[in-house]
Amino acid sequence: MNIKILQDLGLQAVTFDIGTVLIEEGKRNRNVFVLVSGKVMIKSGGHQIAIVEDAGTILGEISVLLATDPVATVVTTEPSEFYVIEDFMTFVRENSEACVSMAQILACRLINMNNQLVFVKDNLVELQGKLRDYVPVFPENFQT
Repeated sequence: MNIKILQDLGLQAVTFDIGTVLIEEGKRNRNVFVLVSGKVMIKSGGHQIAIVEDAGTILGEISVLLATDPVATVVTTEPSEFYVIEDFMTFVRENSEACVSMAQILACRLINMNNQLVFVKDNLVELQGKLRDYVPVFPENFQT
């Protein structure tokens, strides 16, 4: 998200210490966090998904928009500064410029996920072809 929009709206940045759990997988949260500076780790199902340090990254918006439990845990890995939007649904209803900025970010994420899916599928097809050449196939009624 364009953090200048949030600055212009008068939001105050909040600093969190290293190891602060901002969002917990499976635990409903109404807050959305926009990274100003610092770094977070995103984990889902016990697996590290990403390390994020890009200013303007939005965290927690999907579960708030869909009124669902978060599917990932977000933890600061160094002291980090965020804009914390406490009533996100009202915020986006009242701030069209911020809403458009968020929609653009979500659209970019969707494009990136589609590209990753194509990459994985291409690699699986290639691996399947290679394995076919190396894995012996035995007749069903092979007897010694």
